[in-house]
Amino acid sequence: MHDAGLLTGVQLVVAAITLTLFMPCIAQFMMTVKERGFKMALAISGFIFPSALLAGFIVNTLMTALRVKL
Repeated sequence: MHDAGLLTGVQLVVAAITLTLFMPCIAQFMMTVKERGFKMALAISGFIFPSALLAGFIVNTLMTALRVKL
């Protein structure tokens, strides 16, 4: 996507960080339900998604403020 000009290097870094931090699929959620119970799985998901988005936002803001070009 970078070579095609669809995403900048900064966008790719932010996407990689955000995708690494959040729960990737329904299968992972179901395993969490099986291991921890439904309420705990919801609590974990409720913490993970905002945290991952916040981390991506912070990285994007810092890289933009520092004028990083990748």
